[in-house]
Amino acid sequence: MIVKPKKLLILVLSIAFFSVNAQTHHAEGGGHEQLHKFSLITANSLIRNSLSLDGNNTLIVPTFGFNYDYYFNAKWGAGIHSDILLQQFKVETHKTDNILVRDNPVALCGMLNYKPSHNFVLMGGFGYELEKHETLNIFRFGVGYEIPIQNNWEIGFDLEYDIKINAYGALMFGVVFSKIYPRLKNH
Repeated sequence: MIVKPKKLLILVLSIAFFSVNAQTHHAEGGGHEQLHKFSLITANSLIRNSLSLDGNNTLIVPTFGFNYDYYFNAKWGAGIHSDILLQQFKVETHKTDNILVRDNPVALCGMLNYKPSHNFVLMGGFGYELEKHETLNIFRFGVGYEIPIQNNWEIGFDLEYDIKINAYGALMFGVVFSKIYPRLKNH
């Protein structure tokens, strides 16, 4: 089942509306720290079942990303995570063993974030891998470790796994640089 980019736009707008609505709700209640977080990611993605002249291999692909997260409180947030794989490659699909060509695919995922502790974040969401040959649905799961540094900056480490439905999987590990814009509500 392939979902069209128009449905992705609806997902993005829904998350934005939910963020604004939650911000208004918390502003009335007061006392919760809400924040906007923008992140740049430099990473590598490991892709199994890639095809090359040597046969089936695990391919390591350079990956860059940009994330936006809105935290409703200290534990819960939602966001849009995007990344691009900077290489053309071929993979065998899971079910049919067809060859799938991917040429610098871009992933966009709506994510839900949960912070069980100050430094750890668990992530999960759904989205799309957009590419000129074929658009794929993605389930993305991950864990991150965040280290606060000065002036609302963070450096972190992410480990994420993408399940590209009926196609292939990719394990991404990388370094994350984040800027936080807090909104403190005191009444």
